[in-house]
Amino acid sequence: MLKVKLPDRQFDVAIIGGGFAGVYCAKALLNHSVGSGLKIAIIASENHMVFQPMLPEVVGGSLSAQHVVNPIRMICEGAEVLKGEVTKVDLEQKLITLDGGACTQNFTVSFKQLMLTPGAGVDLTRIPGMSEHAHQMRTVGDAMKLRAAIISRLEEANLLTHTQQRKDLLSFVIVGGGYSGVETAGQIQDLIAGTLRYYENIQPDEPSVTLVHSGERLLGMLSEKLGDYTGDCLTKMGVKIVFKCRVRAVTARTVQLSDGVCLSASLVVCTVGNAPHPLLSSLGASGAVPVERGKVIVEPTGQVKGIPDVWSAGDCALYPKSDGGHCPETAQFAMRQGAVVGKNIAASIAGKPLKPFKFTGLGELATIGHRKAVAQVLGFRFSGLIAWFMWRTIYLMKLPGLDRKLRVMAEWGFELFFPRDINLLTPSFSSPLGEMHLEPGDSLFHAGEPAMSLYAVKKGLVEITDLQGQIVKSAGPGEHFGERALLTDSIWRFDATAKESSELVAIDGDTFKTLVKAIGSLDTLFRATAQQYHLPEEIQQTVAAIPEAVRTATAADVMTTSIAYLDATSTVQDAVAEFQAHPHSTYPVTEDGKVIGLLRRSIAYEWLKNHGLTCVDKLKELPLAKPFYLTADTPVPVLVHTLMRSGVSKAIVVDAEKHLLGMITLFDLLKGAKGDA
Repeated sequence: MLKVKLPDRQFDVAIIGGGFAGVYCAKALLNHSVGSGLKIAIIASENHMVFQPMLPEVVGGSLSAQHVVNPIRMICEGAEVLKGEVTKVDLEQKLITLDGGACTQNFTVSFKQLMLTPGAGVDLTRIPGMSEHAHQMRTVGDAMKLRAAIISRLEEANLLTHTQQRKDLLSFVIVGGGYSGVETAGQIQDLIAGTLRYYENIQPDEPSVTLVHSGERLLGMLSEKLGDYTGDCLTKMGVKIVFKCRVRAVTARTVQLSDGVCLSASLVVCTVGNAPHPLLSSLGASGAVPVERGKVIVEPTGQVKGIPDVWSAGDCALYPKSDGGHCPETAQFAMRQGAVVGKNIAASIAGKPLKPFKFTGLGELATIGHRKAVAQVLGFRFSGLIAWFMWRTIYLMKLPGLDRKLRVMAEWGFELFFPRDINLLTPSFSSPLGEMHLEPGDSLFHAGEPAMSLYAVKKGLVEITDLQGQIVKSAGPGEHFGERALLTDSIWRFDATAKESSELVAIDGDTFKTLVKAIGSLDTLFRATAQQYHLPEEIQQTVAAIPEAVRTATAADVMTTSIAYLDATSTVQDAVAEFQAHPHSTYPVTEDGKVIGLLRRSIAYEWLKNHGLTCVDKLKELPLAKPFYLTADTPVPVLVHTLMRSGVSKAIVVDAEKHLLGMITLFDLLKGAKGDA
């Protein structure tokens, strides 16, 4: 009878996403289901909600990073927060699979109602070099990293003695003239202007901030007058603006524009490149949810069209506006959409009628920097200091939690009277390489546990054994193991135990996967070495595929005896002649009739290339591969087991004194007949 695995956790409502829409959905659902015993889960990649409109202030030093994030558990008391990346959603089985970390992969959660609010994704690959060289502005980590990079450039430039070198190092380019691009450019310019007096060797005209925008004016969602005002203010602050131009490519030192102009840039910030979230792309491609332009199609109530138990809101939803068109991707809409969906989920569970989303927007605000902003609220337009004060007041009131409001208000107050912080905080992050020491008998991992690293043995011996206790591999100095698990499902199939005092190097699994993906030869190598990690049932299947008459035979019965081999005293030139007469990939090398190694044809050719085509070196001077020996009386099932577990393609059959008797491969066994090597 087939055993069905139950989900790890079960909930009435699962909310995917910890942004504005997801958090406000949970808050509304909690408020409208008091006493109902409803089990609510918020599944998010971080345990906090980011107040994204304030990220540029973190870059500029007006706010500390911890003040623009809020713990979801504190905002949504009563809901459970599950931190992890959603890897799969099965709407038919009502099951979510998520990756919570190295020890909690493939964690499953069941639901009765599902809210999809993962937000939008990002795709910078459309512009060559952008993903490799550009900073983004999506998370607190992005803002902190960008701020540290700017201050680091200032510190480095202060050491240089050549003016042009300083100018090149202090050239900053921001791509995108929307809210995020404008606010980031203004904050960077403010940060530089406010701190430059502390860098004695940098002249005021040396740093440059350039904003590249494809449109004719900035902030196209605002009125023409406010857009022009924004451009004028940034220009007066010292920001250079390039209109009606797109970025064609980005390199380590330049930004190449579509009009042929090449801008010097030691630091690039990209605020464009929104793309469908990968989870929604997957659901849309499979037909699980209706998708248009990468967004989920929803009813005015927030229900996904045609799927009554699935809801969506925020940047990932194509949400209709009551006055026509679709809702923009802004915080004010995401918050209110989430709240409406939360109420409607509660109403749906209680069997009550659903209410449509009717909000049409209050207006738009954007800071420019230098205590200036633009605002368009309820049809009225504001700019300058009063708009800046409105921006701060409105966003201060939107911050969840009184403690957060007070902290931000205090920090803004200090910023009015004291200079900006120029501390360069560059924490040392964990290396993708780690070293470990094992004593004899220490266990490294067990079958069934998640695989997190590739291991290389520096000293000692580690035995890999299967569930029957049979040795799969004994890894000594210079050898590695773990590639099969990392190349498949990241689950160990064997146990690993130190047999003596050992020192290992561990390569992080993500780093390993990145390397094999980027370097084809590494991928080929590791896929070849992974072949030696065979489960007992896989070996049994191979044995069963061998003709019955052969299964009862020995190595002497099935080996190839007519073998092309080389003498250790022969020269490389002699070997080349043998290659031409009897072309094979590998040749046994003998000395006094005894096998001392294997010569690969490729090694001989490489030797000639490096030592000259007329080279007459003896073969015993070349790097010979270590042979894999078998005795003639080895039974075929044992032979198959040994070959598969060793990962070698050929075995040399020898007598007790290692005299060459023959050669054998798995192919010999499968065909069941002797032949020439």
